[in-house]
Amino acid sequence: MPLEAIAINSLDAPLIKKPARDNELSERLQALYDSDNTQPSGADVLSLVEQGFKRGQYLYVGMFNDKPIAAVACFDDGQTNAKRLQYLTVHEQNRGRAIDAKFIKLVYDAEVKKGVREFVPADTDIYRIMSEYELLRVKD
Repeated sequence: MPLEAIAINSLDAPLIKKPARDNELSERLQALYDSDNTQPSGADVLSLVEQGFKRGQYLYVGMFNDKPIAAVACFDDGQTNAKRLQYLTVHEQNRGRAIDAKFIKLVYDAEVKKGVREFVPADTDIYRIMSEYELLRVKD
């Protein structure tokens, strides 16, 4: 099964087909962020993301074999058509394997289909990926 980028607006979204327990997605996402030294704690990130959900924001979750292996927040500033991508994390066993770039490209493609024409990467890793692959602005 290939990597998928799925936009969610609730931490209890039914992404895991057969969850072993309630709140499994939320727990796995928190653990994913907690294992990443470049990001705030999982609890802090998920708290910010949940606040964003109330304003119509999304968290893209990278699913592979029914498990979340990547995540990035997709925020709208409400003033422009640009989307701010922030809090990129990838499961530690998948770091250094270009999963981050593939995942950002999937998120980019999904947002472009929705009409987004410009992106603002808020993290240095996201900026590096989007600059390298020329994904900051949709070419006309």
